[in-house]
Amino acid sequence: MILVGAIVLGLVLQPAASSQAGNNEVVARPEQLAIAPASAPTPGTEAVLRRLVAGLASGSPDYNKLSPQFGEIVRRDLPMTHPMFSAMGELKSVTFRGRGPMGDDDVYDLKFAKGEVMMSAKLDADGRMAGGILAPPGVREVPAVTPASAPTPGTEAVLRSLVAGLASGSPDYDKLSPQFAEVVRRDLPTTHPMFSSMGDLKSVTFRGRGPRGDDVYDLVFAKGRVRMSVALDADRKMTGGMLQPLGPPGH
Repeated sequence: MILVGAIVLGLVLQPAASSQAGNNEVVARPEQLAIAPASAPTPGTEAVLRRLVAGLASGSPDYNKLSPQFGEIVRRDLPMTHPMFSAMGELKSVTFRGRGPMGDDDVYDLKFAKGEVMMSAKLDADGRMAGGILAPPGVREVPAVTPASAPTPGTEAVLRSLVAGLASGSPDYDKLSPQFAEVVRRDLPTTHPMFSSMGDLKSVTFRGRGPRGDDVYDLVFAKGRVRMSVALDADRKMTGGMLQPLGPPGH
């Protein structure tokens, strides 16, 4: 969801991993999983994607145009996706890119007045949207988490500082590497409304190591949950990480 840091990590906006289990619902994969070229999109995918984006921006998606399983995912994540899409403003363009990681999802670049995202749409036999990806442009990665006894000193503090800055709209860029600071600055129109809408940070729980030695944490807010990770450089500045929405608290 993203995003390149000094160690090829970035902020990633992606659905929870549980969303993909067994039903091919919302999925996002690493950048090296290439988008397959295709001459034209599947008829109906652009229209259903535009309708979903309009519904996310207004806060009232048309659930009749979504499969039941995907409709539940969209409803679950609406407290985070609604402020994100409403903050990006008017949709300016939708450009077809090719086939996505599910094989039959059509991938599009969407440009808004104040941001851009990559999304895909997969249709079921009834023409309803049954899944897709949502990711800001850049590196996409949902990391595997390796158990570890303790986090690297300083990662939780840097993460808490970043989260507070995203929520306030004023990140402390001095605590970020120059490359990662540019990524955070670029994506602030998207991440600021998302974090400000989730309210107070209630807990931060260490989960283990990501694929590049980054520390992975689950964060619970008053109105949402996310998984984030932190990688530090030799100067103890954050060089990258991932951001993965997990849904409302307690789910």
